[in-house]
Amino acid sequence: MRTRLVRIACLFTSIAPVAAAVMGLASSPALAEEKSSPAQQTERPGSAVPAEGPKAGAAPPPGGSKVAAPKASVGAPKASAKKKAPESPPLPPAPARLWLIAPSPHGPWTLRIDNEGVRPMRIPADVRLLRLEVDTPNKRTKKTVRCAAPAGLKPSGFPERRALLLAPGQSYMEHFDPRLLCFGKDEAALAGGSVVRTWYGWGPPPKWSKKPPAAPFAAESTDQPPAFAPAPGLAAPTVVLSYGLPPKEAAADDAGGAEPASPADETAQSPGDKAAQATGDKAAQATGDKAAHPTDDKAAQTSADRPAGESPDKRVSPDKGHGAGPPSKPIVDANAPRLELTSEPWSDAASPRSIVVRVSAKNAGRRPMTVAIRSRMLEFHVAGPNGETICTAAPPTGAIPRDLFRTLKPGASADVSLLLREVCPADTFNREGLYEVTATLHANEPGTALGLDAYTAVVPAKNTTLLRVKSAPEPFYAAAPRAVPTPKPEVSQAPEHEAHDE
Repeated sequence: MRTRLVRIACLFTSIAPVAAAVMGLASSPALAEEKSSPAQQTERPGSAVPAEGPKAGAAPPPGGSKVAAPKASVGAPKASAKKKAPESPPLPPAPARLWLIAPSPHGPWTLRIDNEGVRPMRIPADVRLLRLEVDTPNKRTKKTVRCAAPAGLKPSGFPERRALLLAPGQSYMEHFDPRLLCFGKDEAALAGGSVVRTWYGWGPPPKWSKKPPAAPFAAESTDQPPAFAPAPGLAAPTVVLSYGLPPKEAAADDAGGAEPASPADETAQSPGDKAAQATGDKAAQATGDKAAHPTDDKAAQTSADRPAGESPDKRVSPDKGHGAGPPSKPIVDANAPRLELTSEPWSDAASPRSIVVRVSAKNAGRRPMTVAIRSRMLEFHVAGPNGETICTAAPPTGAIPRDLFRTLKPGASADVSLLLREVCPADTFNREGLYEVTATLHANEPGTALGLDAYTAVVPAKNTTLLRVKSAPEPFYAAAPRAVPTPKPEVSQAPEHEAHDE
């Protein structure tokens, strides 16, 4: 019995706190706001009500015991985050201006970079960093051709040897052949009416990237801290290629801008005009003007054709005594066998050792021929960065066997491929870049000793071969870059009017 009473008492003791909590939740607000006594607070250390700290001026507790700092409540706001440092204003863009000057579709073109700022800048002076996007004008076959230097020729990073410092008001200018970038089949896009967009340097970071641009740069400041933001690349204004100059205008430009006078104009000009132009006398000019317009054109033409001091009766016709009809001309047999030499339009070589040129000799006549064509009979004229070189052909030997003479029917051809390093001097292709190779065939073996009547002639090729060497012992540039003063734009002068209407 006593054991049962003890168990019941323990049960009530364990239920008491739960009942007190339930009673506290169900109590009125007035009872909830009532503070508990200090004894109750010590009995319930896990209560959510924080203990009050010592008041100001109160004596410390005896024994020098430390009082624990009150803990922050669960619902208290967190401390405010640190304020961000004020961001510096963004740097202005690089004051570098890129120009592409293309007077004709086939070059030469000019690359120009101007420093339009007030502080110096550093640029890579290398035309191999250019990239072109050419839109062809043909609507049916309209396409965009992207031209750039190949991987073996284009520098992989910033070319330190081509680093150039441009002061304010200075520029870098370089002339180049656009076929260096638009090589092979891409050369066909360089035609009149094509639209060219130019980019110089390296591409900007992708749009999704939040990182700032990283080196290498096409234009950067030389100051520390920098005066402007670095530019990974520069864009030039869009250019539309012209259709080329007419022959007369091209000849006038080569002569310095003055159009040469035709022989007919010199014949029609009277001696008075020439004297007036030489002396500059106005009276002589007036006399020449009168003499330049005679009343009778036939009489003037006759007097102009007759030498001075010769009477009209003594003139003899040039055909008199030589028979009637036009003078005799050599007869040309259009059906006779003849050779036409052509070479491949371009060749891209990784190094001078791998330069191969293919030449084709075709019988363009209407009758068959017997001819000996060997690789040693070919002569090459090479024009490149180091100047012009002639790779001569071997002289005739007269010792070619009968088996090496071949018969070419009309329209048949013989192809020859050879390594230019074997027939040209060793230093011909020592520099990277573009070369123009023109072949000439010296068919100089008549076969007389064998009783043959072989075809012999010197046949130049109808076209040239454009050769690009990507890697060579010598670099692409022979001299260091230099800055020049920025060219001033040409201002066209308006014609002065002698009289103004009021």
